[in-house]
Amino acid sequence: MESEKLLRLVIIEDSLNDAELLASLLRNAGHAIRPVGVEDEEQLRTTLKSQPLDLILCSVDSDEPSLHQVQLAISDYQKDIALIAVAENADMPTRTQAMRDGALDLVSRNEPDHLHLVIDREIRNLEVRRRQRRCESAVRETERRCHTLLDSSRDAITYVHDGMHVYANGAYLEMFGFSEPDDVEGMPVMDMVAAQDHGKFKKFLRDLDNHKSNGQELEVLGLRADGGTFNAVMEFSNASIDGEPCTQIVIRNQAVDKDLEKKLKFLSKQDLLTGLFNRQYFMEELERAVTEAAAGSAPSAVFYIEPDNFKAIKERVGIAGADLVLSDIAAVLHEQVGDAAVVARFADTAFTVLLKHSELEAVKALAEKICSAVENHLADVSGTSVATTCSIGLSLIGEMTQSAQEPLSQADLACEMARKQGGNRHHLHNPIADQKASAERDQQWAYLIRDALEHDRFSLVYQPIASLHGETSERYEVLVRMRDQDGKEVTPGQFIPVAEHNGLITAIDRWVINQALQVLSERRRGGHDTTLFLKLSADSLGDESLLPWISNALKKNRLESNCVVFEASEAVVVAHLKQARAFAKGVQELHCGFSLEHFGNGMNSFQLLKHIPVDYLKIDGSFMHNLASDQEQQAMVKSITEMAHSMGKTTIAEFVEDANSLAVLWQCGVNYIQGHFLQAPDAVMDFDFQGEEA
Repeated sequence: MESEKLLRLVIIEDSLNDAELLASLLRNAGHAIRPVGVEDEEQLRTTLKSQPLDLILCSVDSDEPSLHQVQLAISDYQKDIALIAVAENADMPTRTQAMRDGALDLVSRNEPDHLHLVIDREIRNLEVRRRQRRCESAVRETERRCHTLLDSSRDAITYVHDGMHVYANGAYLEMFGFSEPDDVEGMPVMDMVAAQDHGKFKKFLRDLDNHKSNGQELEVLGLRADGGTFNAVMEFSNASIDGEPCTQIVIRNQAVDKDLEKKLKFLSKQDLLTGLFNRQYFMEELERAVTEAAAGSAPSAVFYIEPDNFKAIKERVGIAGADLVLSDIAAVLHEQVGDAAVVARFADTAFTVLLKHSELEAVKALAEKICSAVENHLADVSGTSVATTCSIGLSLIGEMTQSAQEPLSQADLACEMARKQGGNRHHLHNPIADQKASAERDQQWAYLIRDALEHDRFSLVYQPIASLHGETSERYEVLVRMRDQDGKEVTPGQFIPVAEHNGLITAIDRWVINQALQVLSERRRGGHDTTLFLKLSADSLGDESLLPWISNALKKNRLESNCVVFEASEAVVVAHLKQARAFAKGVQELHCGFSLEHFGNGMNSFQLLKHIPVDYLKIDGSFMHNLASDQEQQAMVKSITEMAHSMGKTTIAEFVEDANSLAVLWQCGVNYIQGHFLQAPDAVMDFDFQGEEA
């Protein structure tokens, strides 16, 4: 839940139905939202003052507050909030006027795809602006700390721009015999090198500028202000000072044993099994490459490499033998790449390559070369010859690359694409082509789901719902898992969206209900007072044949219906209100319970209860984040709980993860809790528990 980005927004519409429609459109598009409604300008200003917001959707027909009043209020409070106008028809004159009134764009309620695209664009832009402000603040703080560290360092450090000193720390001044920074500022760095080493020094600087230098260290004779000389090993690196690019030169304190220092430095970068660089060093170099690309340097490339059939190899030669094969692959990679790039063992069976300042054709040529070399290599494992191939994913680092994780993730995805195409090949990340491949994977997943239904490869797990007030009866939420054809467990996040998209979710819902009722029947016959909560999809809510089927299943299993609670999310119920109302009333007639999960994140959640008969309200997990320290969250939870109890509803807090939150929820009067914090009790060892919500 914490990984899901919460979109905090205000929706300004004269019609509550129109406001709910916009909220539903956003949820259906995959946004996790916390919407707020305002009725006038005063309430808007109170909301702006008291709550953090990301987005405001404002109807152009709204009189109070008008679009212009919204923009003025945003400006008055100096807020950076995406303001988007909404109209029935987004014609050009209306759009032009809306943008004059301060909106970033105008969207039509009748064009949901355009609405999603505009919101996604503006939220991305908002995140970029916020990230920039955070970065600028971090840079200022980093510069302050760097100056403090530089001034206190025992190593001599200077910064040089266009061959001239722009900064030198105390150790550098002392080493060269100067007393004040002004004594060296503007002085050529060449003046710090003895005359006999001038030629070597100039050549090194030229090679460094042209990326031809084999290292970033140079040993020269340093020249003191009094004319004396000393041996100096200068380390060069790219840097910036006051936003200007420059070169950092460090002369280490010679008191440290140089050979020992080199050995320790090398070992800190090395993967012990393969001798390649390790993951940590690779990420440091990747961060540096992204920074250089942002400054306008030539593009670089990331390779993500995995053996195609390593599982079979491990089964054939064992773990120790498989390690020998990995070492051989590492040697092949180093032989093909050499010192022209950073080659690392990134994970158990994954290797990465960072190739700096290379054109696309050279990147592809190297990938082809690596594929061929791995294919032609035979590893000798205790007299057994082992052959393998590899799949390589490629991604480029350019000026628009925002973080080191971005090209790495792209290369990882591209490697998967190469493997899906048969392996022994490379694939360059392409958003459009990979999207098409993703659609093909969806088709494959749909086949796997149908096959799992046919061959009974689904299973149930049970998450406890615990009473905060001493009740001894058992309550569990039923969760479903799937196994693939190799018996490997597949999480709901992988197969549920595909099942919904391909019309398979109702079959899964029925399988879950049928299996859960059988388990519940056995459980209650064994003397346990157990109640199960069963999730339902939107498609099942609209399935008119489901209620009669449930009635027959209850009779077949000889169950009292009040020990079964069906649940649906608030967003699904809002989007399918008519079907949900009919189903909830039918469940009520069967004397089963009905629960709304993720409750409280709608425009007017309690208004919904006037239309739907509900027994349980599961308070949305977003309210649990930092609950113990966030007084605003605590007030929201207490308000929801008190309102629910006044309406005769039982409350359950979702996604509870720590003891501090538990104490707050007890004080708020919440009836039950559910989440990672709970452990399965010993009394139900015949149940297979899962400590996650899905």
